[in-house]
Amino acid sequence: MLINYFVIILSEMYYCIMEAELTEEKNIRIILEDNRQFFYTSKPVEITNALGAVIAILKEYSISNTFGENYKLYKTKEGNWYDIAEANPIVDNSVLMSLKFSINSQENKEVK
Repeated sequence: MLINYFVIILSEMYYCIMEAELTEEKNIRIILEDNRQFFYTSKPVEITNALGAVIAILKEYSISNTFGENYKLYKTKEGNWYDIAEANPIVDNSVLMSLKFSINSQENKEVK
C-alpha cells in the first residue's frame, strides 16, 4: 500500500510517501467512556521525502467502529502522536483525543 501526503514542517513543505509493511494484524477492542466501541490494528509505516530518504518511522493505527467510521492515527516510537489532517477529514477532535488516550492506556497495560 502506498500513500502520498504533503506535510508542512516548520514552514517548509515536504512531499512524503508512506509505505506500510505487511505484518500480521490483530483487532484490538477499545470502549470509550461514553460506551462507544472501536476496533484497531497497528502496523509500522515509513515516511520518506521526495528523494527516497526515510524521515520518520511511525506506527499507524487503523481504527473503525460499528457504524463504519474509519480513522487513522500515527504515533512515533517515542510515544508522540503525529497528526495528518488528510487522514481524518471532518472528524470531531474529542473523538481522536479519546482514542489516543485509550490506545495509550491499552498499550501501558500490555507493557506491565
